[in-house]
Amino acid sequence: MDMNMNSLSGMNPQVSGYLDPYTMPIDVTQQMAPQQSMQPMMQMPPQQSRVDSPPPPRIYKPCFVCQDKSSGYHYGVSACEGCKGFFRRSVQKNMQYTCHRDKKCVINKVTRNRCQHCRLQKCFDVGMSKDCVRNDRNKKKKVKQEVSESLVIPAEIEEVIQQVLHAHRETFQEEPPKDTYCVTSNLNNPCSQQVPQSTSLGLAGEPCSVESGGGGVNDQKPSKPSTSNGETDLSLFQHVSEISSKAIIMVVDFAKKLPGFQVLTTQDQITLLKAACLEIMVLRICSRVNSQDGSVTFTNGLRLTQEQLKSGGFGALLDTICQFAAALSKMKIDETEVSLLGAICLISSDRSGLKDPIKIEKMQEPLLEGLRYYVRKRRPLEPHIFAKILMKITDLRSISVKSAERVLHLKVEIPAEFPALITEMIDRNDDDD
Repeated sequence: MDMNMNSLSGMNPQVSGYLDPYTMPIDVTQQMAPQQSMQPMMQMPPQQSRVDSPPPPRIYKPCFVCQDKSSGYHYGVSACEGCKGFFRRSVQKNMQYTCHRDKKCVINKVTRNRCQHCRLQKCFDVGMSKDCVRNDRNKKKKVKQEVSESLVIPAEIEEVIQQVLHAHRETFQEEPPKDTYCVTSNLNNPCSQQVPQSTSLGLAGEPCSVESGGGGVNDQKPSKPSTSNGETDLSLFQHVSEISSKAIIMVVDFAKKLPGFQVLTTQDQITLLKAACLEIMVLRICSRVNSQDGSVTFTNGLRLTQEQLKSGGFGALLDTICQFAAALSKMKIDETEVSLLGAICLISSDRSGLKDPIKIEKMQEPLLEGLRYYVRKRRPLEPHIFAKILMKITDLRSISVKSAERVLHLKVEIPAEFPALITEMIDRNDDDD
């Protein structure tokens, strides 16, 4: 028994299973203790062993031109936002400045706006590069051109766009005639065309045209102008109503030229036209509004001032139309976009009283795709412009409702002078069946 114990005690203490803390030598126990105490520290990730500190802020030198706080390196030197923009505009527009002193003006944060000549000269003196501005401008143009060229409109969508544009051009002259004339309220009948007195929109195959004549609207003698404030000038109203009747006929012709419109039932054609006619007329008249004085030049060359239009029947509605025209002008809507927007207003499946709204919805889809493709190709760097243009339909519908209310007011005010074609267009009794 003693021999076995001696033999066990003489075995290597490092072998696993033979280490006894009570019989282990003191030096070995002391060597193991630090290793056991260090074990938790070895398992800690290195990120937790040190305190995170934010990187030091990047420090720029002051602006080399005016000593203001620099926003970075622009066109080769450290410069502030003000001097960067000034230098870019001066180079792109090729500005030529003049110094009214000895061309030795001190340029700093306070005096930099006093002398543009010396400020630009100091920009060059400190090392701003003109070529960097040109390269930056050319790069933007190149990117825009590449994005525009990379978008290919499908052939079937391109065909729809061209058909709608052709229908628009056939029924509306985008640019007003150069030879214009004005009227006064006491002129009897300066117009040489007569709107035929018809109560049909010309959808069943009968011709829908403007015939020559010399009698004016309804072949009635011109009435005396109204002298009361706030009332309609009957002489000017005859001009406005005659032009409006012709515009309705042109909208009908536009609809008949759109692909698939005449395939619809006659009832659906009438429903769509009555719902969208005023919208298309407002959309078209906006391209004729003079942004400077609010006057409008019509297709026959007649130019009416803002006051004449209000007295001739538009009233306060003209201000709303002019605001809408200014919004379209700001968006730089072109002829193709106007034509597609008008077609989308017309071919709309959410009109009440339609017999086949599903078919009309399918007809509208290529029109929406056409506008989307065309807008993206024309404005490749404006990703949200398509939605903004499409939202103008909501504004058009609001103006159309106000226009119908205005027409009904005029119909009550001057019932004997009201053209039957305009009356039929605003009559919605058929939609209530």
